[in-house]
Amino acid sequence: MAAGLHWFLKYACRSSVSWNITGGNNIDGSCFTSAFLEGLEQQGGMRRERSVPWHYYQNVVTPSYSMTYWSWDRWEAEIDWMALQGINLPLAFSGQEYVWQKVWDQFGLTEKDVAEHFSGPSFLAWNRMGNLRGYAGPLPQSYIDDQAVLQRRILARMRSFGMTPVFPAFAGFVPAALAAQRPELNIVRSENWCNFPDQYCCVHLLDPLEPVFQDIGSAFIKALRDVFGSDSVSFYAADTFNEMKPPTDNPTYLTNVTTAIYKAMATADPQAKWLMQAWLFYDKQEFWKPPQIKALVTGVPKGALVMLDLYAEVSPLWKATESFYGADFIFCMLHNFGGNIEMYGALPAVAHLPQEPLQNSSGMIGIGMCPEGIEQNPIVYDLMSEWAFRREPVPLGPWVADYARRRYGPSTPEDALKAWALLLGSVYNATDSHTDHSRDIPTSRPGLTPFEIGLWGLRPQLWYNPDQVVEAWGLLLQSAPHLGTVQPFLYDLVDVGRQVLSKLATAMWNATAEEYTARAAARMQAEAQRLLELLDDLEELLATHSGFLLGPRLAEARAAGHTSEESGLYEWNLRTQLSVWGTSPKGGSEVEDYANREWAGLISSYYKPRWQAWLNRLREDLEDGRMYDAEEWRMDSLSLTLNWAHSRDELPQTPHGNSVEVSKRLFGKYAGTGADMSMLVNSA
Repeated sequence: MAAGLHWFLKYACRSSVSWNITGGNNIDGSCFTSAFLEGLEQQGGMRRERSVPWHYYQNVVTPSYSMTYWSWDRWEAEIDWMALQGINLPLAFSGQEYVWQKVWDQFGLTEKDVAEHFSGPSFLAWNRMGNLRGYAGPLPQSYIDDQAVLQRRILARMRSFGMTPVFPAFAGFVPAALAAQRPELNIVRSENWCNFPDQYCCVHLLDPLEPVFQDIGSAFIKALRDVFGSDSVSFYAADTFNEMKPPTDNPTYLTNVTTAIYKAMATADPQAKWLMQAWLFYDKQEFWKPPQIKALVTGVPKGALVMLDLYAEVSPLWKATESFYGADFIFCMLHNFGGNIEMYGALPAVAHLPQEPLQNSSGMIGIGMCPEGIEQNPIVYDLMSEWAFRREPVPLGPWVADYARRRYGPSTPEDALKAWALLLGSVYNATDSHTDHSRDIPTSRPGLTPFEIGLWGLRPQLWYNPDQVVEAWGLLLQSAPHLGTVQPFLYDLVDVGRQVLSKLATAMWNATAEEYTARAAARMQAEAQRLLELLDDLEELLATHSGFLLGPRLAEARAAGHTSEESGLYEWNLRTQLSVWGTSPKGGSEVEDYANREWAGLISSYYKPRWQAWLNRLREDLEDGRMYDAEEWRMDSLSLTLNWAHSRDELPQTPHGNSVEVSKRLFGKYAGTGADMSMLVNSA
């Protein structure tokens, strides 16, 4: 019913409900008059039917990247948004640590044993997946209890809409104390993940073929159902080998593993269906060949396993695996990594790719949206969610124009429509098949070469003509006299301006590095000053809108604490995730800035000071005739980052400045540089 109401709002009323609660809604109340409704009825009304039974939502890391410190009010808004999209299969992972405490008590583990196992709140997703143990902890008991209370409200709201929540299940990850107490069991350390220190990585993995695996797995499902209730159809998510290789590629072993894991679920809940992310096949392609994939999926009775084709908008696995060798699957869009807010999307692929499995594979039973982080690029999710009620490709040009009219209202100027046509042909037309589009200079660790600043060798890139985005920004500004009070418009205006400045920073960094290499001190200092000034301008722009502020996120984390110590721990968790993320045994960072965000407060308090320190180093190198020392800078940068993570400076929680006026000034200052930016970024 909610999805039908939403379709009516979109296509009868040309109205819009924002995903991001700070993005603003645009609702045309005239559609609810008797005359309007009678006229619609006379025209035959509106009717839509589901194209697939299930519409899945969330990634297993979404709760940690976006939802860790949410209050009930924010959760309620998210669940209402889910209902409007027709989502009926949402992940429901909150509160599971409360259940695990009960289970591990049954198996003789102490509170201390379990406490040493759990990670801090911002890193629980990777603890649950077997990547980390104890990192950024300890996890306060108050957080565990609060999340259990919150989960009951979450589930009540989901079930009231007719949704079927997806619960966790036992995948084999156990506290270290179990291995110490039961040396006769086949318990191994899972594969090192992202080069974390041994004390945090990795989690102990109980072989699913051990008989006690059945006892633990069934006990968890029973305790889960006792605490949080049950549903007529039960879905459970478990990923034993996510971003890790199994101990052997023997097909018989892999079949036996999935048979054992499912048996533990079904013993406690005969109606159990297992939801598994197919990301493991993509992430470890050198291991997962057809015999291994087929062995894994066929270990579960037909109809009881549902594979999430997690990255299907870029690299669909259903085609390469003969529709997962007979297992049911959900065609998913991953789209986002780490919660980065880069304007990015493969809208042409989203507009047509789901049709092929809908027509050609009986195994496709759902559509899924699985971003690592949410509240970014709302147009991409607005389009993808419609596939739960579509069967034919979407005519993209007209659809995007309608999207703009819904978002801005009936008086949407032609200039705004032209702006969105340009965005469709640029940032939202990604066809480069890159896994990650999060590498931008403002949020990257400073360095002299593209490889030095890039995560895992990823480097700043363009997949579009930046002139088009500059032009789109200008067209939106020309629409401001008509739309300057429309909240979704203001959000988009700031977002497009942010995209322009962010990419322009790459050209400035490249010019600075070139002048340093040429030992041209005066020219290098001039380029460095341009870069720092741009970061100030980016901060000023972002500060005008509540959707781009770090301050409220820090306040949200602090508010979740019951004591000052807990509040400090939660703020440190969030700051650590946004910055260093994790450190390697050598002192560097394997995933530094992976969860970067371009937010006001984050630019001014962290990113700009880090760039300033690096630029000062370059200046001093040239003054003293010293050669660049990348390793020394890496360690200095790490120290700066760790200090920032431990800082507790208050940052603004409300916007400052006028989005239109600031955008006008910055457009006048930077417009026309797109050609230079394109040349420099491509050369980088």
